[in-house]
Amino acid sequence: MIRFFRKNHISTLRGLTELVIIVFGVLIALAVDEWRENVQLEEQRSHILSNLLVDLEEDRRDYEDFNATSQRRARAAQFLLSYSTASDLESPGWSGSPGEAIFQLAYSARIETTRSGYMEMIAAGGRTAVYDDDLRSQILKYYSLAADRAAVNGFITPQLQRFNAALEAIGVSPADRDAIDAQFVMANPTASALVRTLGQTAEFATLYVEDLVEANHQLADSIRRTLADE
Repeated sequence: MIRFFRKNHISTLRGLTELVIIVFGVLIALAVDEWRENVQLEEQRSHILSNLLVDLEEDRRDYEDFNATSQRRARAAQFLLSYSTASDLESPGWSGSPGEAIFQLAYSARIETTRSGYMEMIAAGGRTAVYDDDLRSQILKYYSLAADRAAVNGFITPQLQRFNAALEAIGVSPADRDAIDAQFVMANPTASALVRTLGQTAEFATLYVEDLVEANHQLADSIRRTLADE
């Protein structure tokens, strides 16, 4: 009888030992899987943030180029609006010819924003991809501001179309530049009114893009700090 109970006790201990080993094995496997998932998630976050930095740098160059163009357009419009019968009229803000001012107003750049990194973040789940609430909020605000560029482009494009149509109606080609008779162009009520509108739009675009550039710099600095802390 004693031998039976001893044998049964040994079997029970062996079974418990095997159960403990199995449980520990499962727990270790789960821990390894969780660790692997965390590593993959961190790699994904770093990848997305790095891509956002690349996009922001591309945006910054485009914004600065556009801003320079808008400033030239605003100066060109101001010069043409002050242009009179005095062909030697000089403007401290414009060093080109009157025809060059017409050319500058007729051709304009558009604001562009690179959104590949942002779309990747959204596709991965914003909260999962960027777990820092403040940084994620800053990213969303930046791209919300950048989305307004479509409205700015929407102002500029039809104005350019009307201006070019007005020039064509009076037989002027902006590509001729120095051959353009700016006095003749400004004597046309439609063309001169559009010059004023284009100048005002250029001034507005300059202020808007300056805000974009500042937001761009702030977001880029925040992302760099986050990457450095990881």
